[in-house]
Amino acid sequence: MAKIHLLDNETINKIAAGEVIENPKSIVKELVENSIDAGADEIIVEIKNGGKSLIRIADNGKGIDKDEVDDAFKRHCTSKIISSDDLSSLHTLGFRGEALASIAAVARVEMITRTKDDLLGTRVTIEGGNIVSKEDIGCPVGTTIAVTDLFYNVPARKKFLKSDASESGNINEIVVSLALSKENISFKYINNNNVAFRTPKTNNFLNTISSLYEKNLYNSLLKVQYESSSLKITGFTTNLNYYRGNRKLQIVFVNGRYIKHKRMNYFIEAAYNTLLPKSKYPACFLKIEIDPSLVDVNVHPAKTEIRFQNEDFTLNEIKRAVFDALHSNSIIKEVKKETIIHNYSGKSENIKPSIFENLSNYEAKRPSNIFGEVNQDDYSNIKFTEINLNNEPKNIFDEIIEKADEEEIEKEVLVDDEPKQQYEPEQQSFIEIEKDERKLPELSVIGIVMDTYIICESLDKTEMYMIDQHAAHERINYERFLNQFNSREIIRQELLVPEVINLSYEDYYAAMNNVEIFENLGFDLENFGINAILINNIPGIFRDSNIKDIFYTILDSLKNISKKDINLELDKIIKNACVKSVKAGDKLHLQEVKALLNDLSNADNPYTCPHGRPIIIKMTKYEIEKMFERIQN
Repeated sequence: MAKIHLLDNETINKIAAGEVIENPKSIVKELVENSIDAGADEIIVEIKNGGKSLIRIADNGKGIDKDEVDDAFKRHCTSKIISSDDLSSLHTLGFRGEALASIAAVARVEMITRTKDDLLGTRVTIEGGNIVSKEDIGCPVGTTIAVTDLFYNVPARKKFLKSDASESGNINEIVVSLALSKENISFKYINNNNVAFRTPKTNNFLNTISSLYEKNLYNSLLKVQYESSSLKITGFTTNLNYYRGNRKLQIVFVNGRYIKHKRMNYFIEAAYNTLLPKSKYPACFLKIEIDPSLVDVNVHPAKTEIRFQNEDFTLNEIKRAVFDALHSNSIIKEVKKETIIHNYSGKSENIKPSIFENLSNYEAKRPSNIFGEVNQDDYSNIKFTEINLNNEPKNIFDEIIEKADEEEIEKEVLVDDEPKQQYEPEQQSFIEIEKDERKLPELSVIGIVMDTYIICESLDKTEMYMIDQHAAHERINYERFLNQFNSREIIRQELLVPEVINLSYEDYYAAMNNVEIFENLGFDLENFGINAILINNIPGIFRDSNIKDIFYTILDSLKNISKKDINLELDKIIKNACVKSVKAGDKLHLQEVKALLNDLSNADNPYTCPHGRPIIIKMTKYEIEKMFERIQN
């Protein structure tokens, strides 16, 4: 039996470092928090190769006294607490005295520091936890720490680091959160010699948010201001016009500390109950001030996990704060029209022929194409890569004029002030679906109710069918897109005017890191300057959709999937993208309905949408007469 013995200091430090330093992100977090605690109002974060080869944090804080430099790298040496009593009233981000010692134990570290009282600064070099050199040096007031060759002496840990892209993404998340936590500090973030972003030194939280996120998010923010006897909540949450496919933009700070709390996320979302589409999440930036004695931040060395003394009460207060912000404003969903292009005479037309118009009258009134009444010569400069609008069969709804901007608004009532033409049976054009190998019977279109449900009857007039136009188009687009992807023959369309999308750095980095996947899905993305991309081509099936919505839907899906699982999850990504189809409330014309039903009849599964909802419901004449009590038994 092995004897019990005391481990040497080197082994002890490496074991301790494993708890505090999990990856490059944790090093950045610990060092930036030290800079904040040192009173810095300017912080520069620089990384290379996802932080594996270099992490450099420079600040203009108080610096470290020359006589205390050696102690700074010893375990459990700290200037932030004196006794255990201080743990119940913490006002600093760091307090354990483990960060510098843990970092120095598993990397090569160089620190340059000077206080305002010292004429010269101190440069110290440490390898494997041991000081190898120390000298005086001229430098400004503050501290700069450079960490290189992470885990060079712990190869077992090094091999478990993720790719440079993944580690960079994690670091970006923590730098953004720290920048948001302290709007009075200017942050500069440099990734592989490129300035990713700068934040201003300001007293306005909104200024910091606007420097990090896109305009659509900024314009959707609602102010949160709530105070009770035990806590104060300030910040912003988004209205119903902005949501994402994951919770990454739900950013919360407790007493200035960035935290992650799954239950809190659920309570925030509960304030939006029934207001957002399924699997869509709001963004929020909340700052919670609470008595430190009511919070335990000593749960985990990473200090992002906390416990509240009265958790349910606190979480319900947070939900109430978000709820009050939502309901103190109008929460009516705004449906914004995005015009594809104005006609060249400078006029924009909004033509709304009724679905019940006589087909001949409709043909005379409808514009020649979705761009309005323009001369054919005006299209001489339009180029399409693999698709020609003039030759393509009209089965992807070229004439859809009104579009809802949000996805799956299944039961929304769109108010139309224009009087609709009365339905006259003698003018009705019945459409008999062309029959080949179809899974649906031949149907005649009677009309559309609620601008959502297509009403049909069988040719023998013994059955009535209701077809959800959104679910049907979603199924058609899904099968078409999936078949094109599997055969590597995605039909693309070149945009007349390329779409420019301004992104947060996190979204920009994720998009550029997945350019190849977007390319395989039919999107042509280009770098268009700082945190902006240019989309030149899109899959043809989405040409009438909101390009930004499609892009963000795919991007959010990709951000939730690791690279190694991409092939396994592509079906899910395509399903999510195809949600951006014809919606409830979109007005369809007779030719569009015919195209829809023809395509649906040829689908492999014309009965349910890709998410399992029914597309078509049948009612027999017998069942209808029974409801009207024409049949008594």
